[in-house]
Amino acid sequence: MVINKFLLSRRHALISIAGFTGGLILTSCGNEQDYETLSLGARFADGYPSSPVLTSGSPQRAPYVLMSEEGWPLSEGVPDSIELFVTEISSEETIFEGKVPRRGEPGVIPYFPLIFNPPRSGEYKVEGKGLKGHHQIRVIDPSEIQLIQIGQKMPSIQTPTMENNLEINPICTKSSGPCSLHTKSLDESLSSSTPTALLVSTPRFCQTDVCGPALDILIKQSELLDGKLSIIHAEVFKEPEKQNFSLAPVVGAFGLTFEPSLIVANSEGVVTSILHFAMDTEEVSEALSTVI
Repeated sequence: MVINKFLLSRRHALISIAGFTGGLILTSCGNEQDYETLSLGARFADGYPSSPVLTSGSPQRAPYVLMSEEGWPLSEGVPDSIELFVTEISSEETIFEGKVPRRGEPGVIPYFPLIFNPPRSGEYKVEGKGLKGHHQIRVIDPSEIQLIQIGQKMPSIQTPTMENNLEINPICTKSSGPCSLHTKSLDESLSSSTPTALLVSTPRFCQTDVCGPALDILIKQSELLDGKLSIIHAEVFKEPEKQNFSLAPVVGAFGLTFEPSLIVANSEGVVTSILHFAMDTEEVSEALSTVI
């Protein structure tokens, strides 16, 4: 039951973006200036086809892409920013309005990470200036979800290392072999005085373009920061190459129903920043800078 729920959530949140699947070739909509034919596409679990992940009372991050009239995510001719509005449906109160900058690694579908603070649980709609239609999202009370939140303590559990795979095989599904972020276990890092960043992702078994880049970004950041904090990568499944898609313990410990996810904690183990679903070098660097 848990495995199926996870896979279903992951499929809807990361693969199904208005019918988008990772295996399709992406093109632009043709006319770069014809934005009134474009609409918003959620690159996160909006609470309808999958379990809700957005909670009330604190800043929430919701990555969007632009969808062409034909239903494909726009990859070319994407503006530097879009102006978004978030409205609580029941009260008709606009709780956010402003420009959201374009993000994304070169060669990857650009996205727009909307950050807003919903005051209450309920239904909200997101509209874009000059874009057609709107997108609806569900926000729940933090008590209704196990997903780790900023300000909470990062769970101290063992994660697979080169010396101890904890029956996770392989410990890293990077195509070139295990990455360098498996030298230290999460509990070991949290017991030290060094800040910690944990990336939960499965590059080989993710079917969109965000999982692989996320890991590559963290590997590069680890090299640049040179020991200023511990950066750890943990896989999602136990033995995916043997069709054993049982979940690794780290998934349940952090309340995840999707991937990739980056959680950053200070030297006291308190979470200071979280990036879910999509991330680029700039966002990752900003997240890591909260602890160094």
